Amino acid sequence: MKNVLILASGKGSNFEAIIKYFKERSDINFKLLCNKKNAYVLKRAEKLNIEAYCLKFEDFSDFFKNRKFDLVVMAGFDRILDKKTIQNNKFINIHPSLLPKYKGLKAIEKTFVNHDTKGGITIHYANEKVDEGEIIYQKAIKINPKWSLRKIEKEIHKLEHHYYPRIIEKLLGLNILVVGFGAREHCIAEKISNSKYLDKLYLADSNDGFCDLGEKIIYNNYLELAQKAKEKNINLAIIGPEKYLCEGIVDIFKKFNIKTIGADKKTSKLESSKLYAKKIMKKYGIKTAPYVKINNKKNIEKYLSYFKNPVIKANGLASGKGVYINSDKNKVKNELFNFLSGKFLDASKNCLIEEKLFGYEVSLFSFWDGENLLNMPLCQDFKQNDDGLNTGGLASICPINIGIENEFKLNKFKNKLFNLLKKEKIKNPFILYSGLMITKDDIYVLEFNVRLGDPETQVLLNYIQNDWLSIFFAQANRMLNYTELKEKNKELTCIVMASKGYPLKSRKNIEISNIDFNNKNAKIYFSNVKRTNNKYYSMGGRVLSIVSEDKNLIYNILDNIEFEEKMYKKDVEIKQ
Repeated sequence: MKNVLILASGKGSNFEAIIKYFKERSDINFKLLCNKKNAYVLKRAEKLNIEAYCLKFEDFSDFFKNRKFDLVVMAGFDRILDKKTIQNNKFINIHPSLLPKYKGLKAIEKTFVNHDTKGGITIHYANEKVDEGEIIYQKAIKINPKWSLRKIEKEIHKLEHHYYPRIIEKLLGLNILVVGFGAREHCIAEKISNSKYLDKLYLADSNDGFCDLGEKIIYNNYLELAQKAKEKNINLAIIGPEKYLCEGIVDIFKKFNIKTIGADKKTSKLESSKLYAKKIMKKYGIKTAPYVKINNKKNIEKYLSYFKNPVIKANGLASGKGVYINSDKNKVKNELFNFLSGKFLDASKNCLIEEKLFGYEVSLFSFWDGENLLNMPLCQDFKQNDDGLNTGGLASICPINIGIENEFKLNKFKNKLFNLLKKEKIKNPFILYSGLMITKDDIYVLEFNVRLGDPETQVLLNYIQNDWLSIFFAQANRMLNYTELKEKNKELTCIVMASKGYPLKSRKNIEISNIDFNNKNAKIYFSNVKRTNNKYYSMGGRVLSIVSEDKNLIYNILDNIEFEEKMYKKDVEIKQ
């Protein structure tokens, strides 16, 4: 149980907004402390069934002397506390201006009188000085010159009521659920497990390589998982695999008012249907390769004749394997026949034939919070194995330098992405992956995905040095505008160890031993393993990923691993 004390002196609208925000939480105990016996906030407390104290301000120091709270929240409190009073507790305050501007009283009036074009709120730690504590979060709004003082006050209060409870939630510690079984989810879970904002980590479907990072939730269907998440007061769920997203897990979590990072079923069509994605690209002027749709084997030769260098793609989800590229048109013809004959079941019932683009590929991951777009540094993914078959990914590198001219083109593309997300009215926070081909003349989109990629996640989350739970929480609460990325100063590489049959059939239950867990200069993330008597066994195509600044170190670790099915990509270098 978390104990929170709210200090208030006036009407108490912020107090009420906070209490109502947490009304479904059974693990937080709120109390009110007021310094004015006639303050309306006391009536609000009585109505909301919150225990309240009313004391003379001179008695506050004695009140705090023997009391410890998880957080003390100042919400319209009109006095400055001395150093002695605040020394044993963590105090936060909200101020109706963008500090350091307009400290103290009448901040909104000063904004109005000075005809400011911008106003906002600042949430900060409180100390014995007036509005000088460390800033936690700021939110700005544009002020229409025609607005009255009352209108500005109303808009500022909206910001306060929305963002203050969310910052309180974060500072109290968050219960997080990570859903998924691969190295991507292992990496996400590891980063979250190290966050200062984490209270408790829960895992659903984790493999044995990282299940010890949190408490595992066993479930039979998404509805049951959402119910259990609600019972455990989970603040945020992060969904990894595309299959779950396309099946509507986010839509179910929404019904339980559980914040979720992940595309809903409608938005997931950007990944689950390449044809739909192509139409969206065209709608917003995003360049992509010319293509035709095909669903009839009788049209194979006719449609292939339209293209000089044809590439075939399954329309639906195929775990990153539904793309075929070959310079031999007869092989392309045969593989297209296999696709349409059900190689990927319903996913390849409809296919695309498109013209091959020449250049080099990069991966852009864009975090969307419903209002703001935060673009990550570029990565490069290596999908093809030594036989030329597409896999889910065998290596990745971050960051990728594309040069000043291409950066200019990339910024234009990012603006189009923002326009797409805004005009399509996508409100749910999710991660949009843009697979980009940088050609001599421009930047083209190969495909969209609606989640983090694997193995790009492994390099990206290690390259960005922020507290990742703070980023995810900001994304879930439309607060990405205040997020600045802290980038590592060295390039990172991830190399995947897979079973040699991958991406086709792979043998399972093969022991993996001599894994170097103690090297501080490399991170190991598990994809498909089980653990029995402290021994690891393979359970699928991709087995583990290793991330480091030193590629030679990665190869040394891989070479020393004892696994008779071992396969990994050699000589991984940036392609440009």
